[in-house]
Amino acid sequence: MKRNNTVIPPFLRTIGVLFLGTLLVLVLARGAMLGLLWPEVIPNNPASDVLKALYIGVKFDIRLTVLGLIPVALILGIPPLERLLTQSRPFRRLIDLLYMLAFAAMALVYIIDFGWFFYMHTRVDATLFELTGDPEIARSMIWESYPVVWIALGLAAATALYALFFSKTLARHQATPRLGWKRRTGWSVFTFVALFLLGYGQISANLFPLRWSNAFFSVDKNIAILALNPVQNLYDTAKAAQGVPPNVEAARESYPRVASWLRVPNPDPGKLNFLRTVPGTPAAEQAKPLNVVVIIMESLTWPRTSFSPNLTGTPEDTTPNLAALAKDSLYYPLFFAPTRTTARAIFTTMTGIPDVNRSGGTSSRNQALVDQNLMMNEFKGYAKYYMIGGSASWANIRGFLSHNVEGLHLLEEGSWKAPNTDVWGLSDLDLFREAADALTASPKPFVAVIQTAGFHRPYTIPEDNAGFEIKHPSEAIIKNYGFTGADEYNSLRFSDHALGEFFKIARKQPWFQNTVFAIFGDHGLNDTSLNMPPGYLGCRLQSNHTPMLIYAPGLVAEGKLTPGVDPRPCGQPDIFPTLASLAGIPYRYNALGRNLLDPDTKRDEMQFLGGDSESTVRLVENGYCYIRENGEHLYKMDAPVLEDLINSDPERADHMRRYAQDFYNVSKYLLFNNKKFD
Repeated sequence: MKRNNTVIPPFLRTIGVLFLGTLLVLVLARGAMLGLLWPEVIPNNPASDVLKALYIGVKFDIRLTVLGLIPVALILGIPPLERLLTQSRPFRRLIDLLYMLAFAAMALVYIIDFGWFFYMHTRVDATLFELTGDPEIARSMIWESYPVVWIALGLAAATALYALFFSKTLARHQATPRLGWKRRTGWSVFTFVALFLLGYGQISANLFPLRWSNAFFSVDKNIAILALNPVQNLYDTAKAAQGVPPNVEAARESYPRVASWLRVPNPDPGKLNFLRTVPGTPAAEQAKPLNVVVIIMESLTWPRTSFSPNLTGTPEDTTPNLAALAKDSLYYPLFFAPTRTTARAIFTTMTGIPDVNRSGGTSSRNQALVDQNLMMNEFKGYAKYYMIGGSASWANIRGFLSHNVEGLHLLEEGSWKAPNTDVWGLSDLDLFREAADALTASPKPFVAVIQTAGFHRPYTIPEDNAGFEIKHPSEAIIKNYGFTGADEYNSLRFSDHALGEFFKIARKQPWFQNTVFAIFGDHGLNDTSLNMPPGYLGCRLQSNHTPMLIYAPGLVAEGKLTPGVDPRPCGQPDIFPTLASLAGIPYRYNALGRNLLDPDTKRDEMQFLGGDSESTVRLVENGYCYIRENGEHLYKMDAPVLEDLINSDPERADHMRRYAQDFYNVSKYLLFNNKKFD
């Protein structure tokens, strides 16, 4: 190939050689990890899972390779720097030295990772930095546990070999001939776009990059170990490691009160055991297993629904379908998301533990908390579904769900026939349509979660909207319900409209009469509205308050469920215990939810809420709300005038203060100690 007739420019060839050589080293290291895991992953997993783990792992290795080569790629891709590299030996030697040191650091992480695996049987993570807090103890432990001298010699040899490969590759590089600015710019853009795509890791309609949660697609932890990359794992777990850890002594002090509230049969403050075992209904007494569908509606804040007061004097029905369902349902008007944001709501609903982890990010994003016991696994013999219109890479929900629910059918972006409407994926209407089809096709009784996202900026109303009509609300209506504008108002109405269309379809399905539905919001919204009293707003309950319905026409017809209003405060942790009990499922439970249909739970009705920081706690009980945030406050929720009762009602304040802190202490503890049952 002639120098002046280059098909592939020399700078791109050199980057390619460096890329493949570096990637080969990382792939060989991954192969070594496969060898160590072989006895555990091969007999216990299908070959497809092992191959998928290797595929994901290699993509992580490609990302690390790309990140490492960006500096030299920039040098080779910019003509003046490329010429300097070929003409200046000191400059080239400086680059060689820097990359030798970088490789040595990376190789050291890999060596630590292998040592960590032998010691902890997991990949190295940010807890490494905790163990180095006492250097002398760490040094002694390493020296006594590992062949340090041989490891050091191996590190030196590997570094020397890579340094030789790198320096020889750069030494052979010749400056790219002048291609003209258009051709050179084109090749440079192509190179960096290709590197970006390789580093990004995956292409999806919702533009989520490859994340650690992609590695946790199996309930077998060894599969995740095989797929993870140690360098990225250190980075991914660093933020979580900065979070506030649980205070075990505080949890132990709170234990007796919370254990009593949960009716723990054999309380043990030493073990902090919250286990309850519910026998369920014997199979012989069940005509047919009951299907369960949990519908989590995006931002279904109670003050904006048809259930809330309309003070304008003008008739208005913001959520008519939800209101119509409530007439035939068991309706809970004081239902709360204990912690706000969707990721926390999903985590809380599925685990039964309020996600109070504020300083370390949401728990779904915290790899240290990915192992959780979920009651969905107690539905033995059921098909298990989680349906979302967009990508499950959002907030690393994929890893949290797939890693913890056995046999989960995770239906997400790419699983649906309908096209995406916006960044959140399918419209709520299309999601409900296809969810109904998926449930009809289920070969078994099913437990399913359907998570909507339409009531969310950019408030898209799709062209295919099943006859939905956009309205133009008055300014008085917008202010009464706290809407930010007409687009948000219509978006909520469309979400409700989609829910109504779902039930039109569901009522025609063979499974409908034998299904119980729970419908509630993932959280509320912070915006205030004119229709809420001052005490309610003083506790910021609008950010957590959402209606909840238990709708089961078949059970109502059989006299097993009575429609009506249950005014006691409750929340997302109660969902699965209540539904499992209603379905007669025998289950074990170690979290903070209660069966709302158990008459015994009406003795001490209260609901804990967290806040925007670790120190914020709230409690709703008997029409009052306690909040600790920038001081302490106690309000009567429906009082027409804001009056702080924290000093004038000390007995109530002491009681609510204690329980608010108790629930926080135990929630924090359980986030780290909700292990799967054997």
